[in-house]
Amino acid sequence: MTSGYLRASDRDRDQVTEVLHAAYAEGKLDLDEHTERTTAALNARTFDELAALTSDLVPAPPTALTPVRTPAVYDGDAPDRVTAMLAESNRTGPWQVKRVTQANVFLGSVTLDLTEATFPAREIEVNCTQVLGQITIRVPLGTTVRVEAANVLGDSSVKHIGEPDHSMPIVVVKGTNILGDISIRGPKKSSVWRRHVA
Repeated sequence: MTSGYLRASDRDRDQVTEVLHAAYAEGKLDLDEHTERTTAALNARTFDELAALTSDLVPAPPTALTPVRTPAVYDGDAPDRVTAMLAESNRTGPWQVKRVTQANVFLGSVTLDLTEATFPAREIEVNCTQVLGQITIRVPLGTTVRVEAANVLGDSSVKHIGEPDHSMPIVVVKGTNILGDISIRGPKKSSVWRRHVA
């Protein structure tokens, strides 16, 4: 009996979207095919559904997909996932950022406000899979930002984050942005005022 009927995990879906991104970059898929398959991957529930999306892209047969074992103990380094499909999703106020945050956006918007967040390490990563969406990341003044995301008919911009301060965090933005917008900005004016008063 194959494992194709088993439920897929977020990690399995991420693995398939990476294959689709690579296939698009190599010209194996056009933009419409990539968008359609990426959307299907983010909605897939079983291994059979995921395997069908890459069966014509990789030499291995669909049954080669094997379940990723979920550890019995909570994995503190597991990525934090924020998904917005025809919707809006926001993380604001005081919250604990993980080392990697995966933002999946399709015809929606995600806001990650890091200005009051607690960082687990000096460097964190925001990995984006975005189609026709908007991702806004607000960072504390002095944060070092590196944008390494691939833009396909999309745009990435960094504004109003101040001069780099080596005591502040490093935020690395990766992933694929198709027909969307990634905006990295400093704190809102009211947030800056509150920080100075404190």
